[in-house]
Amino acid sequence: MKKTLSLAVSKSDRTQSIISGQAALAAYDLELKSTMVEEIFEKQVSEASYDIAEMSLASYLIGLSKGEKRLTAIPVFLSRSFRHNAIYVRSDAPWQHPSELKGRRFGVPEYQMTAAVWVRAYFRHEWNVATEELNWVTYRPERIPVDTPAKQAESGDIFKALVDGEVDAIMTARRPPAEYFSLTGEGGQIRRLIPDVWTVERDYYERTGIFPIMHLVSLRKEAVENDPQLPKQVYELFLKEKQQAQLRLFETVKNETSAPFLWEAAEKSAKLLGDDIWPYGLKQNWAQIESFMHYLKEDGLISRTFTKDEVFDSSLLDT
Repeated sequence: MKKTLSLAVSKSDRTQSIISGQAALAAYDLELKSTMVEEIFEKQVSEASYDIAEMSLASYLIGLSKGEKRLTAIPVFLSRSFRHNAIYVRSDAPWQHPSELKGRRFGVPEYQMTAAVWVRAYFRHEWNVATEELNWVTYRPERIPVDTPAKQAESGDIFKALVDGEVDAIMTARRPPAEYFSLTGEGGQIRRLIPDVWTVERDYYERTGIFPIMHLVSLRKEAVENDPQLPKQVYELFLKEKQQAQLRLFETVKNETSAPFLWEAAEKSAKLLGDDIWPYGLKQNWAQIESFMHYLKEDGLISRTFTKDEVFDSSLLDT
C-alpha cells in the first residue's frame, strides 16, 4: 500500500495534471489540499503543514535566516512574474514614473512578501529611489514576524485605501477589482503607474536576464528523511508537467485558454527568453536567487545570504 503525502499548490498549466491526479509519484499517493496560495504560505510557515507545498521565495529565505529547520526546498519555481505592472495609482494622479513617488505613501499587502521585495529592488536599482524615501504602509499582518519601517493600516482593503487617498500608490500582485479598474483603460478609479509597462518589463529582462521568481516548492524535512529520493522524484514530476505545459502552450490545433492572441505572446516570449521560457533547476536560476538574497539583506529582512546547499536539497544542486 502506498504512503500518502499532502500536497498544496496553486492551479496553473504547470500543475493542473498533478492536481487532477493524471500525473503522479510512482511510490506515493498525493492528497491535495486546496486553498488560497496565501493560506498555503501561512500554514507552511507557521506549522510546516504540508509534505509538499508551494512557498513564497522571500518567506522561505527569511525563515532560514530565523533558524527554520522543518523545511527544505527544490528548484521548482511555480510562480514567476515581472512586477512593474503591479504598481497602481489613482486615475487622476499626475505621476507617470516611479521616481516621482519620492516622499509619497506607498501601500503593500505585506512588507516581506516576495513581490514587495522585488519592487523595492526596482526602486533602488532601476529608479534611484531609496527605500527610506517612501512611506510604507501594510494591509495585512506579516506572516513571519519581521522588523520593518512600515506602518500597519487599520483597514485591510488596499484598493479602497488608494481610492480614498489614504496612500498615494500601491503594489499588489492581484489586479484591482472591476469596480475600481478598467481593463480597457477607459474609466475606472485606479490605473497602472507606468505607461507602456509591458515594454518596460521586456527591457528589464533584456538588460538583466531576470524573469523574477516568486514561489518555489518546499518539502517537509521529515518526509525527506524518511525517503531521501523524494526531492528528486518530486522535482522530476513537476519538471515533466512544466515541459508538457510548454508543449501545450505552443500547440496551435486549438487554443487551451481564452486569450485570442496567445500564440503571438508565446512566440514573442520564446524569442526573448529562449526555448525554455519557464526554467527550473539551479544552473539557470541560482544567480537570480543570489541577487534576490542581496535584496532581502538590503531590506534588513535577512542577516546573511545562503549557499545552494543551505537553500535546496543536496540531491538537486546540479540541476
